Amino acid sequence: MVFRLTPLLMKRFLSTGLLIWLMLSAICARAADGSHETLVIQGNKAFPPYEFINKKGEPAGFDVELINIIAERLGLDIKVVLDDWEKAPEALADGKADMITAMILSNQRQRQFDFSMAHAGVFYCLFAREGSRIESIEDAKGKEILVQAKVYGQEWLQQRDITDRLVTFSTPREVLSQLAAGRGDCAVVERLSGLMLLQEFKIENVGLVGSPIVCAPYAFAVQKGNHRLLTKLNEGIHLLHQDGTYDDLYRKWFSIADFHARRMALIRNGLLALAGVVCLMVGVLVWNVTLKRLVAKRTAQLKTSEKRFQELSDLLPQIVFETDADGWLTFLNQSGFDMLGLEHDQSLDTFTLADFIPEMTGFDDWLQDDSRNGKTCRVKGPGTGPFPALLFVSPMGSAQDHVGWRGILVDITFQKELERQIIEAQKLEAVGKLAGGVAHDFNNIIAGICGYAYSVKKNPHDIGSVTDGAEKIIMGCDRAGDLVRHFLVTAGRRKAEKQTVQLKGVVDEIFKLLQPTCRSKVKLDNRITDDNDTIWAEPVLVFQVLMNLCVNGVQAMIDKGGTLTVGLGAQSTRTLRELFVADQGPGIEAEIRDRIFEPFFTTKQAGKGTGIGLFVVSQSLASMGGTIRVESRPGRGATFIVCMPAVPPEG
Repeated sequence: MVFRLTPLLMKRFLSTGLLIWLMLSAICARAADGSHETLVIQGNKAFPPYEFINKKGEPAGFDVELINIIAERLGLDIKVVLDDWEKAPEALADGKADMITAMILSNQRQRQFDFSMAHAGVFYCLFAREGSRIESIEDAKGKEILVQAKVYGQEWLQQRDITDRLVTFSTPREVLSQLAAGRGDCAVVERLSGLMLLQEFKIENVGLVGSPIVCAPYAFAVQKGNHRLLTKLNEGIHLLHQDGTYDDLYRKWFSIADFHARRMALIRNGLLALAGVVCLMVGVLVWNVTLKRLVAKRTAQLKTSEKRFQELSDLLPQIVFETDADGWLTFLNQSGFDMLGLEHDQSLDTFTLADFIPEMTGFDDWLQDDSRNGKTCRVKGPGTGPFPALLFVSPMGSAQDHVGWRGILVDITFQKELERQIIEAQKLEAVGKLAGGVAHDFNNIIAGICGYAYSVKKNPHDIGSVTDGAEKIIMGCDRAGDLVRHFLVTAGRRKAEKQTVQLKGVVDEIFKLLQPTCRSKVKLDNRITDDNDTIWAEPVLVFQVLMNLCVNGVQAMIDKGGTLTVGLGAQSTRTLRELFVADQGPGIEAEIRDRIFEPFFTTKQAGKGTGIGLFVVSQSLASMGGTIRVESRPGRGATFIVCMPAVPPEG
């Protein structure tokens, strides 16, 4: 039997095939467009100003307002749910949420989720209590650090093995409250969130210290492979940049825009293949025509996607770049050409990233070390001068099929200038403390000189009194000269000269200077003998320490009288000499005992004390390897115990 394809059968066959193709195209189009169900967006209820529950019990913050505006512009039906932060990644991973309001990008998180382009930069900083000596992340090594659980700050600390004493809490508020209550040595909290919480909850004994320890890009997070939602989010961010809405929102919530572009998803390529298969069913002619139309459409979409990526990257004030696997540049945005001084029509394939970063030697090794996430470097183009920058870079492709690098260079000239200004302010503060110490010590010496000068004036015809007074005045002047030489050492103008110092002689000299200023009720008792009373130090520092302690003791007893006693303690060793200065004054209250060595802290009335004496004592002892502590009870006087290095053995 011979089968003949009549025109009628041919027409019916083509009609049936075309109908099948149209039905499949409609199904694919609906699958591509996605469901109109409500998108569940999970977030953090306690991360101001980015996202939090306001006083009305409603979600608020920069991230919440940003996603609401994007949803309104793109016609998305969304529901924002803010809860404890650790629940957000779990909800997204389990499919209970469609996206997270915002999440800091890291290599570990990018293996689990997909991210939109970055819309902010998050700075993690150190916070410490007042009086803490922790001023940088180096000071915090090995300390007990408080941090919010399951946030990027904890991940960053663990990756760098800063300490094995991390203590985690559910919210940044708990972290700062526990730090204020005396828990831990310091805390790592996001800068803006931490400052707002300190102000909102009136936490006054905790503050920001040092420079930011890390800056990380901040973006929307979706389930792995949800490219359709990513495309919409990126399109929404682009629209808000174009019409100025993003700038208004930035000024409102003081966030910093950043960029992390994502290429358009390739899921529709499968539709192209499917359409080709369907077209084969209805004949070569129909298949060819359909294929040509689809190819033209996809080509236009790809061009649109590339144009959109170019426009988005050109909006950013940072340098956005891509390289191949060997480091040769393949893409550079508008700011990159401008900041590097390149012509806009100049070819990029003659440059590598290392051409603009002088300290970069081995390309892969330099980028793959542990500090590549926010690595500090200096950038210099052929047409511009060098400027400091932060480099954020990530590999493109898989570990087995590495195709290149994508990254951002952020100009941090402004931040460096702020750091310089802060350093200058700290120098001025140090000069102020130094000046206070000079004034205080000179005041002690001048008080003794004036006492003997008045004695000479009162008995000008008593040769013995005049001679003794003149010797004491000359001695005081010598001490003033020693003090000047000490501060020259402090200023780095000359080297400190340590030598053997006999404590008994120093105390005798101080008592002679203090005697004219003491009333008859105050007695001076030097119990140091010549046996084993030598130490190894700069004489002027020893005089400075003992003079301040003795003056404080005399002033404490000036009204009711008593005895100032100086002697050697029983705890002296081969390397240390212990000395005590005891008075019979009113003593020191327990609640202020820990503060007496702070600069400018005093309980005296205005004009009767500067609060600098004991601070100078502690600093002087620290500079020569000594220590000081105080024992006192109200009404029982005070005893200051000083330890100073003994004379080292010969050889």
